[in-house]
Formats: sequence, structure tokens, C-alpha cells
Amino acid sequence: MDIAARVVLVMDGLVVTYLVVFFAINFWFVALSANRVRRLLFRDQIRPPMTDAHSAFLPPLTLLVPAYNEEVTCIESVKSLLRLDYPSYEVIICNDGSKDRTVEVLRAAFGFERTDVNYDPVLATAPVRGLYQATCALPANVKRLVLIDKANGGKADALNAAINAAEGVFVSSMDADSVLEPDALLRAMQVVADDPSHTIAVGTQVGLSNGSVIENGEVKELRLPPTWIARFQVAEYMRSFTQGRTALARLNSILILSGVFALMRRDLVISAGGFLTKHVRGRVVEEYCGAGAHTVCEDMEVVVRLHRYLLDRGRVGVVNFLPHPAAWTEAPEVYRDLGKQRGRWYRGLLEVLWYHRAMMFRPRYRRIGMFSLPYQLIFEAAAPIVEALGYVMVPFTLAFGLLSPLHALTFLVLATALNVFLTTASVVLSVKTQRIGLGKDRALFAYGKARDTLTLLFSGFVANFGYRQYLVWWQLKGLRDFLKGRKDWDKFARKGFAGTVAK
Repeated sequence: MDIAARVVLVMDGLVVTYLVVFFAINFWFVALSANRVRRLLFRDQIRPPMTDAHSAFLPPLTLLVPAYNEEVTCIESVKSLLRLDYPSYEVIICNDGSKDRTVEVLRAAFGFERTDVNYDPVLATAPVRGLYQATCALPANVKRLVLIDKANGGKADALNAAINAAEGVFVSSMDADSVLEPDALLRAMQVVADDPSHTIAVGTQVGLSNGSVIENGEVKELRLPPTWIARFQVAEYMRSFTQGRTALARLNSILILSGVFALMRRDLVISAGGFLTKHVRGRVVEEYCGAGAHTVCEDMEVVVRLHRYLLDRGRVGVVNFLPHPAAWTEAPEVYRDLGKQRGRWYRGLLEVLWYHRAMMFRPRYRRIGMFSLPYQLIFEAAAPIVEALGYVMVPFTLAFGLLSPLHALTFLVLATALNVFLTTASVVLSVKTQRIGLGKDRALFAYGKARDTLTLLFSGFVANFGYRQYLVWWQLKGLRDFLKGRKDWDKFARKGFAGTVAK
């Protein structure tokens, strides 16, 4: 056997070993997630979810809404935030230098007028151009509706500006196109109430609103999207949230809470330096990430930094996760937009791993350093590289006669079958968790029809042939952009919720 054949054989062995370990860990994740879902379903039977009437002693919250070119979706999103069930909260919208009519649309819809708003610039941001407060009638439990207009600095910069004006004990990280379930805050804060001394953040499963019926900022009926690209993403989101994040939260090892909606303790976010931007200054941020560091994955970076900040001080903070949908967002339905999004996500993952590489494989950082970060490095960051390598190695293996075509086909079928099984288990669990998040009545519309579930399962299968490879290609482009130091956002245009009506 010549040297080239030996190299191919060694590479094949590494790829196979990688896949075996990957599937073993993910089957473990499925088991952990299934156990967690079962416990939540049982808990809801013996202890009904908290209601506004029983939550008078919950701390006040601030919803932070960064907005950039969101004139299409911002009104419906803000409407959804003004009808939430929670005893006391405020909404702070931060326009991040939009080039469209976002500010004008918001001012017309909610009567914002320039006024003196308590703004403490504890976190440095791009220049603030104006502060506004709504003059329209607000629900009794909504204490303030504030609009900050500032120069463009990115989503993380807008979140920091909103934190500077916030008064809540917990603050949210969310998008201007997010739509929340009415009891989203109560369910998230119920987790805090169960362990108030250790819980530092709470995230939730995110659902896709494409194709659904949305009225007055509320998802009235869940429907499968009409396009296959969106259906692929529904199944993908179910697998990512229900399988991966539910299991990692069970191990107190979760490193990312979706920017669509998450709650964090305001004092700790400020102490740790705020969301990472090039404007942020402070000892913690500069020590961990370096002066002038910033990222396009601020939702993951801030969670990792909170873990690191507490563990460096001998404290343990719990980041919890609700495996049922409490927030909805719009997925891209144009393949190029999807590719840009995934390339940006992958680039952001690499940035976070690079900034916090000092935590990797260090016992002082407990599960975060010894399991969570290594898992992200080996099975998330390296995954597209290994997958692309596998596609290249198969023809070389056949060419050198190291594997018969039948055995190669058997291996590919087995790998695909295992992947489909994991997606199937995640979809089934996700549909089941809808009964926790949406209640028995609305669960009938939560992809609960046999036809909807079968369509999602079929989507998970078909996605292995073309869609998956397309995402790998864009992730590799994200790797190239990371190596080149690219930092721009690549934001895609939204269709908006206003035109979604019942038929």
C-alpha cells in the first residue's frame, strides 16, 4: 500500500471515529431531552403554570428591542410586547441608525415624543441622537414604552444603549421582528422563581412564524410554511432547540440563548461588560476579549462571558432553558439570504471560541471548560470541515480500492439514517412540547395534525440531499471570512407579519 492510500485510509478512520462519537453524544442528548420534556409535562399537570394573578412579587423586567431597518415588522412586534401577561415591565426600543423609516413608523404608531428619559451611559455606545417616550395609552402593567434613536453600531450596541435606559432587574435580548407568546415572561420568570439565587439567564425555544396566522401581534394559528426552504428550517430549529439546547441546559452547559428572546440579570450583564461591541470599554471585556473586540454572535458571547466572569470569582450561575416555544421569528425564504445568515452564525461561533479559548480544557471552568466549549469546538465548529472532508474522501477511497461501492453506499445510508432518526426524535419531542407552551386548545394547531408531522419528518429526510450541503458551503465561506477578519452583519430583508391573515 503506497503512502497516498495510507493517508486516505487514516483520514477515513478519523472521519468514521468522529461520526461514531458525534452520534453517540447526540443520542445521549435525545435521551436527556426526552426526560426533561416528560418531567415538564408531568409538572404542568400537578402545578399549573404561573398566572399574572399569582405573580405580584415577581421583579420588574425590561424588554430590549434593537431595531435596524425594521419598518415592515416593528409595529406588529411592539404590539405583541404590549399585551404580555406580567405584573410590571417596560419596553425600550433602540433604533440602531436605520436607513429606512423605522423611527417615523414607530413615532406615528405609538405617539413617541422627545423627552428626558433617565439614561445612564454605564455601557459605552455609538452616539445617541434622541430619546422618546410613547404618549399613547398603555396597558396598566406596562410602565414605559421608550424609543432610543442612535447612530449605527450593530445589534449588540443597540442592546447596550437600551440597558443604559433600563430599570428592570432582568433585561431581555430580543429582535425587533420577535413575536412573543402572551405568557412568555411568566413562564421564563417561573424558572427564576424556582431558583432565584443561582439563575442568571433564561432562554426559550424559538419557533418559525412563516406561513402562520398572526393577528394584532399574536400567533393565532400555527401553520406549516408553504415553501420547502422554510420547512427545512422548521425541522432544523426543532432539532437544535429541542434536542441540543434542552440537553445542554439539563447539564448546566448551555452556551447560547437565542437573540430572538432571552432574559438575563441586568446587574451581571453590566458587571461583565455588556454585550460585546467595538465601543465597549472595561477591564473584564478587555481582559477576556481584547481592546476593540466585537462579534456578530453577541447572544452566545455574552452567555459565555457571564459563565467565565462568575467562575473566575468562584461563583456558579445557572443558565436555564424552556424547551417549548415562547417566541416566534421569521426565517429567510431566499436561499442566498439563508446562506448569508448561516455563514454569519458560523463566523460568530468561531469568534466566540477564539475570544474565550483560555477557558478550553481547564478544570477551573468546570463543565463549561471541560465539556461545553470543547463540544462546540469539535462538533459544531469542526463539523462542516469534517463533513466536507468526508464528501471528498469517499471518491478517493473508492479510487484506491480501499472500499467497495456497496460498502461505501451502506456507510452513507447508515449515516443518513442515524441523522434522520435524530431529526425525527427531535420533531416528535418538539410537537409534544407545544402542549406545554401553547396549552391543550392551541396545541391542536401546533403542527399536531398527522399530515403536518409527516411533512416535517419528510423535510428532515429530504434536507440531507442538497440543503445540508448548501449550508456546509456557506459555513466554509464563513470560515474564510473569519480568517480574513470580516465583521459585517449581512442582514436580510423581512417579509413582515402584517400580511399574514386567516384563509
